[in-house]
Amino acid sequence: MYNEWLETKKQFRTGLIASSIIVFASLIWPGNKIDTSQEDFIRETVILQSKPFFDQESHGKSGTEHFVKLNFVGDKREYRITGIDYNFLRYEDFIQINSGDTLEIARTSNEIHCLSKNGFNYLNYAKAETNRGLVVYFIAYLFIPNIPLCIIVQFFKKRPYYKFNNKSYAIPFDIIAIIIFITTMIILCFNMPDFQVITNGEFYK
Repeated sequence: MYNEWLETKKQFRTGLIASSIIVFASLIWPGNKIDTSQEDFIRETVILQSKPFFDQESHGKSGTEHFVKLNFVGDKREYRITGIDYNFLRYEDFIQINSGDTLEIARTSNEIHCLSKNGFNYLNYAKAETNRGLVVYFIAYLFIPNIPLCIIVQFFKKRPYYKFNNKSYAIPFDIIAIIIFITTMIILCFNMPDFQVITNGEFYK
């Protein structure tokens, strides 16, 4: 029984380390901050050389990447709408644009984050970036409540028990951890109304 408790403590210690790393990487790492300012974007007026082409690439265990290829007159480079920007593409309107159309784009390298024609933006960068950030925060906040539980477990040299109806029962820390996890997920879903679970290849408003 004692050896079993040592193994349980080891599992919760591993959970503590993993949760702490996830929380640190999600909430403290500067690159994960939500930034909708668009200050670093390169803005250009371009002419579409050919109709945009929807494509996808398989990356093995990492999944499939969906994107749109775009080519512009006088520019040999291939540009893409990919990642979360792709998910917030206004698809029904976007498929109406054709070669020869004059477009306004905002990009970083060859990735396009804003694309408009006659003042109508076919992408929603602010919402896409906000949702990306909320995904990061959602994951972080999901693990925070279990960190104190993992720490508490380490203070017991032997498995603790509680009495009910004159009987002793082992405290089910594993079940408690699952309940905390599920409860936290429900609370986060209600408190993050702008958060959307993104399915790869799908379009969202």
